[in-house]
Amino acid sequence: MISYDTPEVMTQKASYIHQNGLGGVMWWETSGDRPCSSGASLIELAANTLGGQGAEKLELSRNCLEYPKSRYENLRNGMPNE
Repeated sequence: MISYDTPEVMTQKASYIHQNGLGGVMWWETSGDRPCSSGASLIELAANTLGGQGAEKLELSRNCLEYPKSRYENLRNGMPNE
């Protein structure tokens, strides 16, 4: 089974997260999200509900994708051939 949130449901979920001081939202898959210009992007709706782009409560740092001390060779080498 696959299910999708609607913009209304995402706004409700993000409001609940914000009101209860929870840590944030996450997605397993983002390729099906609508463009920000459509007004129906679930990611944009969540970000705006939680404080908007550039808000002090949103962390805007890049993901750490370097693992030089990993015991796994492919991670140490930056995932070559991926």
